[in-house]
Amino acid sequence: MAISYKSKLYDRERVFTMAVDWYENQPLEGVLYQGSQQMGVYFTGYYEFAWQMEQYFTKLQYPRSVMDRRELCSIREDGMQREIVREAGRRAGTADTFTIRVTHRQNASWQGTVMNRAGKTFHFSSFLELVGWLENDLRGISENSDQETETSQQRVEKYLRIVMSCPEVMKVLPDTLVYRFRKEKKSQTFMIRPMFYEHNTCQGSIYWKEHRKQVSFRSFLELINMMGAAIRDRSSWEEQADVI
Repeated sequence: MAISYKSKLYDRERVFTMAVDWYENQPLEGVLYQGSQQMGVYFTGYYEFAWQMEQYFTKLQYPRSVMDRRELCSIREDGMQREIVREAGRRAGTADTFTIRVTHRQNASWQGTVMNRAGKTFHFSSFLELVGWLENDLRGISENSDQETETSQQRVEKYLRIVMSCPEVMKVLPDTLVYRFRKEKKSQTFMIRPMFYEHNTCQGSIYWKEHRKQVSFRSFLELINMMGAAIRDRSSWEEQADVI
């Protein structure tokens, strides 16, 4: 039995089940269950999956994050769209069902184990590694097949496209990516420059063009959390000028 900050936390409560529906070239969909609970929450895409997991960690107060979270923007309570939690009962994923145990949250990321329905287990040291393993397992690809040919930069670029499902991606420099999200006549544009690839993740800087803000990120997970929070913040769209 593990001990959380304020109360006892049974081991079964630390295990999450991810029932996945997956189709080629479409965002991952599924339901996430905590422990032995019969009701779970729907998610669409890896970003929503990560966001839901972070909500559980906050509620459980376990595992403890050893780094304070960095934000690209200060979100007002009335600026964030209210999250609509869609619940579902127990079911198996049409693509696969994974059992995930996050034991640590070091280096602004996650560490733990993941097991598929067939009992194959993988120890991941970052959220980026977890996403890469899940994608390869769903596609039936050997976990080491792409590591011999892909550079760390190529791997980050590939999975950033998959996780954020961004419609517009441009490479303006060899080490700089531009991601643009649009809503009506407005946009959110992010210039991302990964510079280091330590702890099986990436570190670098992100520049938010419309609001002229730049922040350093310490992991792939922190990067997608920054982008996702900025996109979901209603006030970030309302306060900007129309795109010229």
